[in-house]
Amino acid sequence: MHYARNASSLEGSATLMYTAKAAAMKAAGADIVSLTAGQPDFPTPQAAIKAAEKAMAEGKTLYTPSMGIAELRQAVADRWSAVHYQDYKIENAMVSNGAKHSIANMLEAVVSPGDKVLLPKPYWVSYPQMVKRLGGVPVYPETGGMLITGDDIRLAAASGARGMIFNSPCNPSGLVNTREMIEDIAAAVRETGIWVISDDIYEDLYYGSGRVPHILEADPGLKDQVALITGVSKTYAMTGWRIGFAIANPDWIRIAGRIQAHTTSNPCSISQYAALAVVTGHAEEERVQMYKAFERRRDLICGLLDEVPGLAFDRPEGAFYVYPKILSEREINTEKFCVSLLEKGGLGTIPGSAFGNEGYIRLSFAVSDDDIAEAVKRLNSFLERGDFK
Repeated sequence: MHYARNASSLEGSATLMYTAKAAAMKAAGADIVSLTAGQPDFPTPQAAIKAAEKAMAEGKTLYTPSMGIAELRQAVADRWSAVHYQDYKIENAMVSNGAKHSIANMLEAVVSPGDKVLLPKPYWVSYPQMVKRLGGVPVYPETGGMLITGDDIRLAAASGARGMIFNSPCNPSGLVNTREMIEDIAAAVRETGIWVISDDIYEDLYYGSGRVPHILEADPGLKDQVALITGVSKTYAMTGWRIGFAIANPDWIRIAGRIQAHTTSNPCSISQYAALAVVTGHAEEERVQMYKAFERRRDLICGLLDEVPGLAFDRPEGAFYVYPKILSEREINTEKFCVSLLEKGGLGTIPGSAFGNEGYIRLSFAVSDDDIAEAVKRLNSFLERGDFK
């Protein structure tokens, strides 16, 4: 049987694979500590649960409009208008089955076969696969830094790139572009005319002062070129509810909406009402508590990792990841390293190769303080034994 070339060439999700492998070993009785998960370890806020129960009791369990219920779309437009000092209307907002689905829809609306798309490197594992699925060509920053710069955009556009995916705070590194960098990025976007999909799913997990620096803060006039992607999964511990948002110019949203209508129809009706509760501010106490816990855990894991010989890392300013480099005189195959670390050291991590960087590993601190302390202890012991050499 003949299968589609683009689909057949797609790679699986390494983050999901390593998370599943660690979970399977633990379920089988192995002594495993896992720092693989890209999701909060807190319960969903009660406001969301109660809203979902109310929706079910009222019979709101049927199809909704394919782009989402009007109340949620309007709430999204209102909230992110306030965040970015814009004037978004309901026609600027769309609800999808998670932020990943939102990105896929928005990409499909603008990427034609052969189009070059600039991606960050390290990148979230799905970015290149999403572009390749559409016949697009991923390209990467030429300056070689851990974060995209304005010069990267100018160089990519000069070589034919039509758009880019931007991610700050970044998964996997937790790094954040400075305001000065953002200003130059915004200038480059205006100069080149490229479109931007800004993956802002970690925007509320920023440990600096004020709001996380953003392209639309630097240049509000880029509103029609920039699509915002966000959701409730990371901020409100609602990963399994599968609700994401896209906010963009009405034409872009309309085309993406047609794609969604012909693929998945509407997002889960019950989840939409749960999301409406948190978007409209009914879970702020829990949100702040989770934020403070992640900030404290960031400080804890960084302090412990500072004492581990053989590692180098930049202190993350956002998200809930640390991305250390394994210092070695020879090149490290991080896939083999992480498999060995899991099987011999009892510690689950994600290899940097999944994000386009050999020599690095991603550690999630979305776990308890005890697990963080034990995980760093196991990593230190593994490095001391040299089991990966």
